[in-house]
Amino acid sequence: MEPRKLVELVFEGAEPPRVPLHVESDDKRFEAAVSDLVGAGAKISEWRSFYTLGGPFHRREGESLGEWLDRVRASEYAWPGLSEVVEKAVSSFRERISQVAKKGKFLVFKVLGPTETAESFFTRPQGSHAVRLGQIAHRFDFGVFYALRRREALRIYERIASYVLELIKAGAELEEVDAIRVADDAATYTGLIYPPPFYEEAYLPWHRRFASAIKHAGKYALLHCDGDIRRSGLFEELSSLYDGLHPLDISPKSTLNEAMRWVREIAELRREGDKVVFFTGIPVDLVFNDSIPVTQFLRIPLTLLKLHGKRHLVLATTHSEYPSRSYGEDLPRLKISAVRRALEKL
Repeated sequence: MEPRKLVELVFEGAEPPRVPLHVESDDKRFEAAVSDLVGAGAKISEWRSFYTLGGPFHRREGESLGEWLDRVRASEYAWPGLSEVVEKAVSSFRERISQVAKKGKFLVFKVLGPTETAESFFTRPQGSHAVRLGQIAHRFDFGVFYALRRREALRIYERIASYVLELIKAGAELEEVDAIRVADDAATYTGLIYPPPFYEEAYLPWHRRFASAIKHAGKYALLHCDGDIRRSGLFEELSSLYDGLHPLDISPKSTLNEAMRWVREIAELRREGDKVVFFTGIPVDLVFNDSIPVTQFLRIPLTLLKLHGKRHLVLATTHSEYPSRSYGEDLPRLKISAVRRALEKL
């Protein structure tokens, strides 16, 4: 069966002949070779660079808290032209996906959501070592700014979200695109990242608009959100908005025991998720853990499949490969190949 049709069966609630597989990778040829889905980012390149170069609203060296709070204004940033930004981002998507777009794969147009983007505006410049390793880190300084200067934080968030919405609409108009995935983290393993009012006045209202725009265009709406989204009713809210959730990173899984506990928790969560499609089951933590052999690793996705069943599930890696790691390495590649073979036999 054509991969696209296989994935569509999952969204329709039917039991597919086999569970679709999605292994996210920066190498799109590898991703397409082993996966039924292929996704690529539509990037606003200037904003993505903030994660390494530092954003325009980051707290400067030696700047007092009061000086920082007084300086940061939405109006102080030279916001780029909307149409130009969208056009470039769509072009970047099409360029990345062009080599695999005609192979019958289910194509996902990926965008970075306003919450993560807002954090990039407040991120401090990364050290040369982190940049060299391709590591991205931030201290949730947007969250700090929101707690201290709520109104201005919301102005900044609204401006960013308006760009994201227009980019989503543009992606949803592309005939070759099957789904739009918004990546917008909202939680950690211990709870929500931001104060509860933020979700009610910013995060959820905008995600309602995103999901509505995607569905109105006849595409599937997906959300990538790290952390334990079971907290404070967030899972129920997001399940009602989106057709699919990724990666359901609801608990630690850096060891085999933790991962086995994690898949059991996902299977339990299915009882609350009704028809939302789960994109999960392959922890990238363990794909690139060289101390775990193929046979032990394979137990994790197969246990999830046994407990969860084929309906409403895409077996997916939790993230792309780690910085400085690659599926060109023997062991990670063998693990993914073993998963693919196992699915085809079931």
